Amino acid sequence: MPIEIRRLLFSNEEMCAVLSTFINSTKTHVEPGQVISVQIAQKDPILLRCTLATKGGRQAGEELEGVFVCAAILSWCMKNSIPLARKARKQVRVTQDGRIALDSTL
Repeated sequence: MPIEIRRLLFSNEEMCAVLSTFINSTKTHVEPGQVISVQIAQKDPILLRCTLATKGGRQAGEELEGVFVCAAILSWCMKNSIPLARKARKQVRVTQDGRIALDSTL
């Protein structure tokens, strides 16, 4: 049976926007604010090191695991009407060129 693979690629700036939107619209363990930088701390399993400008006016560092990043991307896709198959297996990965991708496999 054929397999359908779909990949959404995010630049560093796009990932900052995705994470900022999720952090500010959902109750998470992360203090609300603007994500100003994202670095890949670990590729497998994915771990991102982010710098945030908090609403209190200070800068904070935060490490975000793959599950959190995946939830942020899925939330962003829903808000922007980007269709994703409900039954698809979704996984966040780091590409060879250092971009973050959501792979969806059916």
